[in-house]
This record gives sequence, C-alpha cells and structure tokens, in this order.
Amino acid sequence: MRFVQHKAGHFGGLKSDHRHYQVWLKLQATNLEPIYPIIRWLYATDWGRPARCLVSMFRSCLAMILCGQTSFDQWVKLMRDEPFYALISGFDPAAVPGVGTFYDFQDRLLQRPRQSRTHPQRPHYRREQQDKSEAQRDKNNVRPHRHIINRLAARILARPHQPPPLAATLAGYSDPSALPHWEQILQTIFFSCFVAHSVDLKLIDLNDLCVAGDGTKLATWAKPYGKKLCQCDNRGKSASEHCRCHRAYRDPLARWGWDSYRECWVYGHSLYELTAYSFKHSCQLPLLISLADCARHDSVQALVSLYRAQERFGLTLNTVSLDAAHDVIGLYRLATQRWHTALVIPLNQTNSGNLLYAGPLRLQDGVPICQADQPMTLWGFCPDRLRIKWRCPLAAAKKTPALTSCPFFDNGCSGSAYGRVVYTYPQHNYRLHTLIPRDSVLWQCHRDARSCAERSIKRKKYDFNLLRTKTAGRDRWFFRIIFAAMCQHIDAWLIHAADRLT
Repeated sequence: MRFVQHKAGHFGGLKSDHRHYQVWLKLQATNLEPIYPIIRWLYATDWGRPARCLVSMFRSCLAMILCGQTSFDQWVKLMRDEPFYALISGFDPAAVPGVGTFYDFQDRLLQRPRQSRTHPQRPHYRREQQDKSEAQRDKNNVRPHRHIINRLAARILARPHQPPPLAATLAGYSDPSALPHWEQILQTIFFSCFVAHSVDLKLIDLNDLCVAGDGTKLATWAKPYGKKLCQCDNRGKSASEHCRCHRAYRDPLARWGWDSYRECWVYGHSLYELTAYSFKHSCQLPLLISLADCARHDSVQALVSLYRAQERFGLTLNTVSLDAAHDVIGLYRLATQRWHTALVIPLNQTNSGNLLYAGPLRLQDGVPICQADQPMTLWGFCPDRLRIKWRCPLAAAKKTPALTSCPFFDNGCSGSAYGRVVYTYPQHNYRLHTLIPRDSVLWQCHRDARSCAERSIKRKKYDFNLLRTKTAGRDRWFFRIIFAAMCQHIDAWLIHAADRLT
C-alpha cells in the first residue's frame, strides 16, 4: 500500500470522487500477504523472466471483479487508459501487465496444464424439450436419484470418520489433494485469507455454524456441437444420420441439464453453494462452492458438498437448511448418524396423491385400526425408507384366513385389489423425527433462512456479472465464481465489521 500512496502522487492522487473509489477502500481492508507462501512455487525463480508481483496480480483480479469487469482484455485496456485502476492493483501505470500475463496467472492458479484449447471427443446429442417427460423435469422429483443418495450414504458410513483439523484449513496447511486440481490452490486461499478473516471478525460462528444450500445452472460460452475434425459431408442429412467422428470441444466437461427455474435446457455446469448464516446478525457469506455436471441433481451435489465441508475441510455443521429437492432418507441417515447435523428440509409432496383414499384410521398400541375396526396386518419393514408396512386384513388373506368379508372393502376404502396399505414410522426414522422437531418455531426460523443461499448466488450472477461472463471450461468458471465469493466477503467486512477492521 505504501507503493500505491507513493505512486499516486505522481498521477494526481486517488481522488475520492472517482466512481470506483469504494473499490480502493475495499482493497485497503484486504490483507493478501498470506497468499504469497501458497502461490510462490507456481513460478520458477532460477530461470526465465522474473514473474510479476504475485500479490499484485491477485489484487488486480479482485479489483477487476469488484469493478464489474468480465474480460481481461477490457481490464488491461482500462488500466492503461486510467492510472487509477493500475494504482489500486499495485502496478506502475507505465508498466501494466499484458493480457497474456493475466491468463497465464489464471492458468497457474488453476494448475491448468499446457494443452490445446480444444479437446477431441465424440459429439453430444443436442437436447430438446421433448427429450424428457414433465415428471423428470421437476426440480423436486428425487425418485431417479434416491437410490444414488442411499448408496453413497452407505458407502460413506462404512468408512472411518477422521476429519482434518479445522485450524490447518483456516491457516492454509491442509491437504487439498482430494479436490479437483483446479480447486486446490483457490480453495486454500479462500479459506485461509477470506473465511478465516470473517471468522476473526465474528461474521461466521464456527461454534454454532448454520448453512443453507442451493444450486443453479451456468451456461458455458462454448458451443455444444463443437468443431468438426473430419471431412464427412452432413449436408442434407437429419441429425440422427450425422457422422459420429470426433469433434473438438472448448469445454469438454460441459453437459446438458434441465433448468427448472427457467424451464429450458442449459449446456454448461451446475453450481452448488453452502452459505453460512446466523441469527445473531444479518451477515450471510459463502462458505463452500463446488461445480459439477449440469445434469447432476441438487440432492447429489448437496451430499458431495456436505461431505467436503465436514470431512475435507474439518467444519462442524450444526444445522443445514435445504429445499424439498433434498428430501432423501439417505441424506438424513448420513447427517444424523455420522455428522450429528440437524437437517431442515420440507417434506417432498411428490407422493401426496397417495392420500386419495385416506379414511378415518386410528392407532392402538402402535397398530393401525382400519374402518371396519380390525387391526391391519403387519407386512414387514422397509429398511430403505425406515418404515413399517401394514396391509388390509381382508386382502392379506394368507395371514388372516378367518376374515372373509368387509363392508368397506369396495366402498371407498381403496381402489386397488391389493387392498389398503398404511405405513407407520418408528422413532429412528430420521426423515420424520428430525433433530429439530418439524414445524417447531426453531425449525421454521431455519427454513426461512434457506433463501440466503439463493440471494448469494443471485449476487454472483448480477452484482458480479457472472451472467455476462464469456468463458469456457469448468476450471475457468470456478476461477470467476471463487473470486466473486471473495468479493462478497470483502463487502461484508466493510458493511458489518468496519469498526473491527485494523
């Protein structure tokens, strides 16, 4: 900062009436010196041209996001035209780095190998709205993903639980090798320089950590049909008759996925975020960000994010608030048995039509009594859903041969020859008997706080211009998103903890 104050005098100073003077105040409140030990090994010191100041390069990327710029080309031009932007970045206005220097710095942070911009692979089929039924487009329809969650939960429960110490994560000394290579450095910087500072400023309470989770779709700038590499002639042919030769894709990890909010297909990636909130203050900050296939359901990505938070970063989540798309028994079992985390999830209403023939029933010593005042027949236990099945005593003739007639069987009791089926739930059914009682005052408070994850994602999209960003590649998308999350922390420091900043 002394360099900025010294150089500013030669260019008329940093005037307080500048339209982005607040960005300079935000950068002043940000201490980026701890990132140098993390990224200094990215550049060789014994050969080649000396690298630019790494801290200044990182600060310039933050300034670009805070100023609403989405392109390194435009940002470099702006720094060369107006010395103000070069000075707040820590550069001499007469020696601003080039566009290629910024792209090289970005690729080194992402550990992006030296490779071609395109990747040959088989072409994707173009998605149309008729490809899936209405039931499969529903965001809250978890039926195709229920067994995936249950299998993943069982696999995690079979492993030993040895989370890393949280102090190492916040100090930047944890082992990020289990993360994708493009997340390792940036996640370490995010936790050690931004999340740790928010914890010091008491904006994140690690002793009573409450988070909300939500996901969204991000459309990539790359073309979904790629670029032809062969000499096949597809003119005059239908899409099904086109050749299946390899094509070059700029974003090989992009996939088609259904966006239930906008009701359209999106070719890109799926963003999922865990946002920390507290009832002690109104500050809500991003805590964990992950990118996955665009076709991945929110419930699957939520399990992955919670696993990372608690067993990769060492966080202890007391309460997690999610929407009805996450209402899967495997997620409840994993959170309750292994992590001792309270889940606040509304019940999914997909099977609400099963109560069409609901009649007056009562329980007697845990046994349902039907309309004919007969105890229903026990028909086993469903371990996958943690519930007890009871059948109509007349329909279950094998176990009740003495019962031969019922005045209600064909008179509105059930429309099936199988007979009326009722389920009861034992006390260890974590979906109904949650750690925080359903519909209690505390449960409703946590349910209302879930919208903070939606607001955090909306800030990234509109305030930090993610929707206007023209980039391709899951790693480069993660670069933009994690920097937007860092800027959210910086904004919160000045708004909610300005009196505690040093």
